[in-house]
Amino acid sequence: MRVLILLLFSVFLFSQESDTTKVDSTKEKGTEFPEIKLEREKPEQLPMGELFFDYKDDLENLQTQIDSLKRVLRVMERKRAIPSINEELLNLIKIPELQHRIELTNGTVVIGEIIEETDLHVIIQTAIGQLSIEKDRVVKIDEERPPAPKVELMREPFVDIYPDREEIRGVVKNTGKTRADFVRIIANLWTPETELGYVDSAFAKGSTQVYNTGVITDTAIEPGATAEFYIVVPIEDAAKVVEYRTYDIHWMVVGER
Repeated sequence: MRVLILLLFSVFLFSQESDTTKVDSTKEKGTEFPEIKLEREKPEQLPMGELFFDYKDDLENLQTQIDSLKRVLRVMERKRAIPSINEELLNLIKIPELQHRIELTNGTVVIGEIIEETDLHVIIQTAIGQLSIEKDRVVKIDEERPPAPKVELMREPFVDIYPDREEIRGVVKNTGKTRADFVRIIANLWTPETELGYVDSAFAKGSTQVYNTGVITDTAIEPGATAEFYIVVPIEDAAKVVEYRTYDIHWMVVGER
């Protein structure tokens, strides 16, 4: 009887230990590998009648590119419209009285009147029409004056000094490109105190010209020609000592003959 009771007690203890071990292993297993649930959101559906992309920005970018291409085409057409010009061709053309001389990077020289200038281009009126030239092709721009006479002294005039006068003789030359009319030489006599003491003038003895107004003179000088002059300067005040002399030359340009 005692043996039977011990056997039953042993079976009861064994069953309790098994239940404890099972519970602990379950807890450890749950701690190492927690249960994960993945919840995927359901994708939204595009409402009927709406596009799946915004086309407004793409149209604006496309319009910008089109405008840029248009500008490039205008520049290319303008370049193509500019003819090839060299200095020999321009020299064969009778150029009117234009005001500017433009030298380009390739050595070409364009003569004409600048009618418009921007940061990028120079538009110039020439004898063969208007030209548009890019600024980066321009080396320099100079004032181009129309052909004109230029009368200069050939040498220092000779001066004969008398108590009551000075007689001045000299020669002038027209080094310009057109005829000088009514050439007059002015003598200025200065005192030691740099005061202007006496002034007088005379016309040069040049070639004879007949003008449409009926005036006939011999005071014209053709390009490259020379002419003599003779000036008598009266000395009215002997107290005014003449220290040095200067000369001015005046002339006119008369288109009619």
